[in-house]
Amino acid sequence: MQPSLRYQLLLIANGRAILSNYEWSPKSQTPVFGPRAPRPGLMLSLALVVMAGFVLFGPALNYYQQWSAIRKAEAAKLKKDYAEEYRQLSLLAKMGNPGAQYGLGVLCWEGQGVAQSREQALYWWRKAADGGSAQAAYSIGRAYYVGEGVERDYKIAATWVRKAADNEEPNGQSLLGTLYARGHGVNQDFERAFEWWMKAAARGQVDAQTAVGNAFALGSGVGKDDAQAVVWYRKAAEQGNVPAQSALAYAYSTGKGVARNDAEAASWWLRAANQGDAYAQSSLGIAYLTGAGLPQSDENAVSWWLKAAKQGDASAELNLGAAYATGRGISKDEKSGEFWLLQAARTGNVSAELNLGKLYYGGMGGKPNYFEAAKWFVKAAEHGSEEAKAFLQLMKQNGQFDSKTL
Repeated sequence: MQPSLRYQLLLIANGRAILSNYEWSPKSQTPVFGPRAPRPGLMLSLALVVMAGFVLFGPALNYYQQWSAIRKAEAAKLKKDYAEEYRQLSLLAKMGNPGAQYGLGVLCWEGQGVAQSREQALYWWRKAADGGSAQAAYSIGRAYYVGEGVERDYKIAATWVRKAADNEEPNGQSLLGTLYARGHGVNQDFERAFEWWMKAAARGQVDAQTAVGNAFALGSGVGKDDAQAVVWYRKAAEQGNVPAQSALAYAYSTGKGVARNDAEAASWWLRAANQGDAYAQSSLGIAYLTGAGLPQSDENAVSWWLKAAKQGDASAELNLGAAYATGRGISKDEKSGEFWLLQAARTGNVSAELNLGKLYYGGMGGKPNYFEAAKWFVKAAEHGSEEAKAFLQLMKQNGQFDSKTL
């Protein structure tokens, strides 16, 4: 359309070009409020108005519909009315809106507002990715990486994740770093892994910040630097990342990369422990046992060890077993002590093996079991325990141990 005609249509559409009654002849006998006879000038003007409607109001109506649907979808999301959100996003997705197509895929993936369908989710994500959605490209890549909704394929995952990463999608950049670190779908390259993690970390991606911290702590893909590790752990920890909180607590408890501070360590252990991290729960128990940064409390120590032990943390299983066996911080219960020590010992924990040997040697219920004691002392000795070796020597001298019977 020529600029001049479009300008005229804009004027008409906005009431700037007036269709006035001055076209009418003063001598006309047509009543003021009666039907007027059509005039060539008027018909042309009406035609222009109709054209303006198609040219201007057609797209405007489409934009209004999209704007209205977006507002309704946002409101539904806030109210967690996923069915309504799905309806509104469906309207937008069918209009070709990549953001809506991505969001529709998320609802299908999670089964919110619609029956869960990974197949439908991937269908909409592919449409969104074709429309330029980097988030959708990342989501497709992640699906192939973990093997959800599709057969796991690291090479296909890497292709999609790279598309997202190249379009500045932080999650894609972070995952691409992980692919390089593990050699999944790409040649393993720790330096490139670090580069992609750093790009994502600089944009606030919390997993990437933790990964950058780990890279500095280990000297993987970058020079080892404990102080820089702490910097990045802190960034991630302050965003609530549990591994980063535990790593920061460990740094404070050991003085690696930061001045040792037991109170700070305990504070970060507690944050991670409250989010269910077994390692942090076990470490917090030790902090309570020793009074490191916290008021000493055997009872609180046992409470946290129990939480961690139920998640399979071997250190917590060991400490909980010892607490039950000795009655420290909890009522003495040799059977419970035996149970938890066995759980830890089956992971090859040498301290658990040694403590089991002692428990059987001393006798549960006053009845020593030298065979079981020797069996666990042997295991501990094989794992390097000098104390276990001393017990075995003592048992030999007392005629309580015969290596041929084991």
